[in-house]
Amino acid sequence: MNVVASSPAPAARAGDPDAALLATVETLRPLIAEHRSALAVGPDLPEPVAEALIDAGLTQLWLPRGLGGPETHPLRVLAAIEALAELDGSVAWCAAISSGGASRFADLIDRDAMRALMPAGKKFAGSGSGQPTGTAVRDGAGWRINGRWSWASFCRFSSVSALMCLEIEGGQPKLDAHGRPSVRGVFMASRDVEVVGNWNAGGLRSSGSHDVVCTDIWVPDARTVDGARIMMPHDREPLYMLPMASAAAIAAAGVPLGLARASIDALIDLAQTKTPHGGKVPLRLREDVQVAVARAETSLGAARAFARDTVSGLWSEAENGRPVTPAWQAKIRQACWYAGHVGKQVVTSMYEAAGSSAVLEALPFARQLRDVYATCQHMQYQDRMLVPPGRILLSLEADAPFI
Repeated sequence: MNVVASSPAPAARAGDPDAALLATVETLRPLIAEHRSALAVGPDLPEPVAEALIDAGLTQLWLPRGLGGPETHPLRVLAAIEALAELDGSVAWCAAISSGGASRFADLIDRDAMRALMPAGKKFAGSGSGQPTGTAVRDGAGWRINGRWSWASFCRFSSVSALMCLEIEGGQPKLDAHGRPSVRGVFMASRDVEVVGNWNAGGLRSSGSHDVVCTDIWVPDARTVDGARIMMPHDREPLYMLPMASAAAIAAAGVPLGLARASIDALIDLAQTKTPHGGKVPLRLREDVQVAVARAETSLGAARAFARDTVSGLWSEAENGRPVTPAWQAKIRQACWYAGHVGKQVVTSMYEAAGSSAVLEALPFARQLRDVYATCQHMQYQDRMLVPPGRILLSLEADAPFI
């Protein structure tokens, strides 16, 4: 008799070039399982899980080697975030934010200035916000920072906060050459940032995406960078030449892919033993369940292949010194959007196939459903983000500040 087998755990994918990093992810599995109840409540990662994530180096995947980081290949970052999401959505989200955002931005400022922000003897952990809801006012050889930022995931455990601010001049937002508000990225020790402690959400419950506040904090020039250089860096090593939006999309794509993978595996496990009330055979012998699993596996395979193929192609362009064109930026945007689209479809279909069992908190279906929908409310996965790619495909200008 043929028996459907679930996919091997990340560390068991023989011959996978990502094997070493996936093995590191796998070491967190027992700890995450031990703290499953706390992860279901939030609002932050349990401290042992957060510290283990940091100690494993999974919050600094794109930190420059000059700062003690690994400068991890983009495909391996995608794989690591995907594998973490198989274990828990909030854990994966925190790693994606820290590694895909703050750790990569560290290359944009003076090495000594960044090194001074990082606690001695501890690996990098970052948080912050890309929304310029704070203000930066020139004050001598630095900037006076004030404001409140939302969605600062992992802020309780970060050592460095990266925050975007509007530059204020003469009491008004300063405008750039294009007539748009000038934005400045600022880096500061997270101990100088007040965590409001207001995260309370249905999904990604333990991501700790609180609001943060800065009140009259002075930051030297060396710890700031013009916003345009963050969006489109120049004269850097290939990894740090990737446009900000494209790099963030690479890390973000792994979260819904991993959640989808875990939901299929959970349904396959349940289907071996569950016979629905009034039914005569277990779920695995029902054709509708067989079709649902096959469709889910096919869709996930397509989304995962599209993401990996696109990241590989984009990285090849950057690594060989070619500019990352708007067409390539559009393609990575499409891949990230499709990962979210398929992730929602797959997790929803597995939840429905599980029947009444799906509502039980002892099983992962409800958590996966909450997490994938919370994840995909982020702008990275929104339909509106397909407008610039669509315009580019139709031979129009992107007509957007970023793709």
